[in-house]
Amino acid sequence: MCAAKWEGILGIRIQRTAIVIAALTIALATTGCTTKVVTAPASNASLNTVTASGSGTVSAVPDIAVMSFGVSASSSNAKSALDSVSGKATKVSDALKKAGVADKDIQTQNISIYPQNDSTGKVTGYQASLTVSAKVRDLSKLSSVIGAASSAGVDSISGPTFSISEDAPYTDQAVQKAVDDARRKATAMAKAAGKSVGAVVSMTDNGGSPVGPIAFSSNLAAGAAKAVPVQPGQLDVTSNLTVVFELK
Repeated sequence: MCAAKWEGILGIRIQRTAIVIAALTIALATTGCTTKVVTAPASNASLNTVTASGSGTVSAVPDIAVMSFGVSASSSNAKSALDSVSGKATKVSDALKKAGVADKDIQTQNISIYPQNDSTGKVTGYQASLTVSAKVRDLSKLSSVIGAASSAGVDSISGPTFSISEDAPYTDQAVQKAVDDARRKATAMAKAAGKSVGAVVSMTDNGGSPVGPIAFSSNLAAGAAKAVPVQPGQLDVTSNLTVVFELK
């Protein structure tokens, strides 16, 4: 009996509460009042941060050089001009192979053929040209490669463009230096604000590239460069980052 009595009382109170809530809702709607919902701030609100840029550079000796050798020929018709320049290119390629350049590292590029005109615009012949590119993996042979191509009758020589075959370790070192540089700057800014630098919040890679010397570029007659002194020097592998640090 007692349980049934309390259930009846609770039921009456719940009904009365519902009636009161409904009445308040109607009153607010009819009077034009609005309600404001207040929410607690999110636990993952934006951190207090400081942003700094950093750069890092690591020097390394290159171990690859790319050379470009140009040949050209003129003739009264397009076919004979192309045949002539193709013969020159074959001679250059053979000379490069004898100088120690692997067949896979020799590439034909920039083939072109165009008419030659006199002052009246009449076509008087055709000139064909192309470039033979050579990737030299043994830099001790680079001077000999240049000399061999020159002796084979090239009309122009450009390069070398140096690079590093395995540059990942140097890039990693440059990235670490860039982060350290950014942290140094961020620490100075934080100290000025009476705070200290905490963990890294985010990092953005702004790019970086190895920069090296272009040691030799020339237009020459056959046999004019048989012993060119080439120094590979060093390449600078760089990294540029923007780092966001937490402030404490």
